[in-house]
This record gives sequence, C-alpha cells and structure tokens, in this order.
Amino acid sequence: MIRTLVVFSVVPVYMVLGSLVGYPLALLSGSPAPLYGLGRFGIRLALFLAGSKVVVDGLQHLDETANTVVMANHTSLLDAPILANLIKAEFKVVAKVELFRIPFFGRCLRLAGFISVDRSNREQATQAIQKAVVSLKAGNCFLIFPEGTRSPTGALGPFKKGAFHVALDAQSRIVPVAVSGARELMPKGAFRVRPGTVTVQILDPIEAGRYSYDSRDRLIEDVRGRIAAALETPKGPQASDRPAVLRP
Repeated sequence: MIRTLVVFSVVPVYMVLGSLVGYPLALLSGSPAPLYGLGRFGIRLALFLAGSKVVVDGLQHLDETANTVVMANHTSLLDAPILANLIKAEFKVVAKVELFRIPFFGRCLRLAGFISVDRSNREQATQAIQKAVVSLKAGNCFLIFPEGTRSPTGALGPFKKGAFHVALDAQSRIVPVAVSGARELMPKGAFRVRPGTVTVQILDPIEAGRYSYDSRDRLIEDVRGRIAAALETPKGPQASDRPAVLRP
C-alpha cells in the first residue's frame, strides 16, 4: 500500500510540473521534443517507484517508425507508459476527449500532435480518423490499443475496426505487440501497484498496403492472431534472435 500511495502521489505532481515546464520549452524551441523528454523521464521514475521491470523482445522492429501503427493488447494502466518509453519516435495517440479538458495538460497533448476523439459523436470520431490518416502519411507513428479499453480479465478482447481503417487509408506498417504481466501488477479497477516484471513482445510488422477494404477482416484477424499466439507462449512465434532488453 505504501508503494501505491507513493506512485499515486508523485505521478500527478510530476505531470503538472512537467506540463508547466515542458509546454513553454516546446513553444520556444518550436518542437514538442521537450514534452516527450520530460514525459519519458517521468515514466521511468514512475516505473522505478512501482518496482516494475520490463523485459523486451523484438525491439528492432521499432527502429523504423515512419507511417507506423503500433497495436498492442490492453490489460493495465501500465501498458501505455511502458510502450511510450520503448517507442523512441515522437509518437501520436488518438485519445478520449476528456483528457484534453484537463487544464494545461490538454494543451500539451495538442501541441504534441495527439488527436482527441469523442466516441459519442460519430461525426467527430470520423474527423479524428481522418486527422490520424493525414498524420501517418506525414510520417508519424501512432500507438493504438485496438480493443478500445482495458480487459478486466486479461483475456484478449475483440478488436475495433477504426484503427484498421486508419492503417488501410494511410497504407501503414502495423507492428503488433503482446504485453504480458502488467495486469498482475496493476489490474483494472484495483487501486494498487505491485512490483514485478512485464514482458513486451514486439512482433514482425504487417504491411496494411497488402490488404484491401474487402479483406479488412482478414487483416484484423492476422494482427489479433499474432498477438494472441504470442500471449500464449513465453516468447511468442515472432520472437527475434536478439537477447531480451531490460528497461527501467
């Protein structure tokens, strides 16, 4: 419980201070790089305080991230920060509109190129997809959880089609990712953080351009199938020959 209180006390304060420092630095430099730098430092600090170690396999698949969509399973609040620390590019996210309403923090998200989506507004959601396509074609990388929400049981849920519409329209490179162990450390609906190890398997990329809209369901099945298979084994079928990498 002490560990949990420390993490949930330090992280919000750091978010506020990081936003206050990073936003003007980003404006002065004309680049969101300070926001990403401060964000990754905060993530490493939070993972250290939480006692979370990360073992990574297949990191070389993230060496190239232009017009790339990173798609991962989602079982814990730890998933996003862990992956954000691994993706060295200034990746983007399509995030729920409520996050953009947080004072000042929302401005940082917009400055970083994040895209807000109101899932209750179909027209606005369609506009968000179009913005993501434009951003990808400009050479950016997106982190997406195609399940749409955290799995309460840890089981891999169905994938929503929106992320695949984006990838098909932009002719993107999709990098499937299987995250194991995060739910045990910080499950959905529980106010606790346990120390332990999270395994991240970054699988062989899939070129969305090889699929058509008529074969969209097969693309979804291929991406989901690779992640599901990797979650069933310690290293997964796409594991690289490189040794695992430990990240703080």
